[in-house]
Amino acid sequence: MKFQLMNIGILKKADIDIDGITIIAGENNVGKSTVGKALYAFLRDMSSWRKTYDDICSLRVKKFLEENSNVLEDWCMKISGAKRRRTSRVDQLQKVYSRDENFLVSIEDFQISEDANSEKEARKNLESHLIRYCHDYMALYFRDNSSIELNYEQKSVKGKDWVDDWVDRAIDGVQSLELDELKIQIQQLRQSFQEVFNSQYRKIGTLESRIVFTDDSGRKVRLTIESEGEELDQPIRIYNHIFFIESPKIYDYLSNPRSGHIQKEYLRYLMSPNIFKRGNLIPKIENNEFATDKKDSEKQLRDISERLIRIMGGRAEFLQKVGLEFKDEHIVEPIHAVNVSTGLKSIALLEYALRIGAIEEGDILILDEPEINLHPEWQLEYARTLVNLQEMFHLKILITTHSPYFMRAIECFTDINDTMDKLNVYRVIRSASEKELQVENVSYTEYGMTDLYDALSAPLEELESLLDEKYGMEE
Repeated sequence: MKFQLMNIGILKKADIDIDGITIIAGENNVGKSTVGKALYAFLRDMSSWRKTYDDICSLRVKKFLEENSNVLEDWCMKISGAKRRRTSRVDQLQKVYSRDENFLVSIEDFQISEDANSEKEARKNLESHLIRYCHDYMALYFRDNSSIELNYEQKSVKGKDWVDDWVDRAIDGVQSLELDELKIQIQQLRQSFQEVFNSQYRKIGTLESRIVFTDDSGRKVRLTIESEGEELDQPIRIYNHIFFIESPKIYDYLSNPRSGHIQKEYLRYLMSPNIFKRGNLIPKIENNEFATDKKDSEKQLRDISERLIRIMGGRAEFLQKVGLEFKDEHIVEPIHAVNVSTGLKSIALLEYALRIGAIEEGDILILDEPEINLHPEWQLEYARTLVNLQEMFHLKILITTHSPYFMRAIECFTDINDTMDKLNVYRVIRSASEKELQVENVSYTEYGMTDLYDALSAPLEELESLLDEKYGMEE
């Protein structure tokens, strides 16, 4: 998997391989997080795109039927002498038609017809669906069909001119009904980037921004962003879930008792950028669309989970009345989320996500400076866990960091596990003029990794030098 950026955030250009574990390292405020946030914004919810697209089309078709049924409603009320409108029944009828695959296909065929013959055939098919809708609508107001003579084949209806006029008007409106997948996906991407970057996703002063995504099969998708709008050359097709762990404070929000019946889905919702700035942190989740069979990997997950539990001396558990609590092996009373240390939350959150199945095989996991708040001993265990998870469950893990120790731990464990071919390390540096930020892969250069470690360790060495000046170096 490859991810190329041009003029996104503060980065001019980045060309990133995402295959196994990818590290983006550098100083503060050089755009390390930009890569992860852009990747998340680009692939967000794309694993369930088919369902999302169907839902959007259904909502738009239902709205189209609602807007074009006012005349039908008035006519039925007048002719039938009904004292009350059939609002609920009409709503159900429109929902059925908005989910009718044959009806949706007839709309699509009519919209994409390119010549007179295909348009004539498509129009005839669409007319039959709309006439049937008229009949079903009228049937809601009449007990039987005796007062309405209707023949689907000949379209002979009492009041034929009126019905035909309604159908013609409805077909004219179909042309403006936007169901094109590419255009809808562009709208979704625009909204996603605006939310993740708070609308500041284009590099200031540039005329064009671009993202090129290449999936594991080699299929490329190009997104071009200009002042006039966005252009996507083909739909994104990816079936991996993507998650972004921005802070261990996610643990605190999981402790809400109201989320007990949707813990897995809720945790997945929380694993996204800027989550704490959203007004609604308890979303409505209707079903578990991510459910999968994990029997083959249960033992491996259990081994990793048990090791993390030993390190922590306990584990997170959801209690129905109080929410997520930490049960320490040496303390009888569970510890409330607000009283759990931030470092412990980092480990507990990862272990809990694995145990309840919120992170599954093949997922893409983005970690923004995960070593913060972790003691060096726990940094090693966290690094070991990530390396093991990547190897066992084929995760793609993108890590941003400015810690040479955590980065070295990742490097050592990948070497121990013989998975160095799955490690890519990138360094974000400023150009000589300090006007541009460059992202370069230092994994395979002769002195790239050494220079990166030296740069990240330089402040500590400078401090030691100051101490040497004060106290003098021993001969």
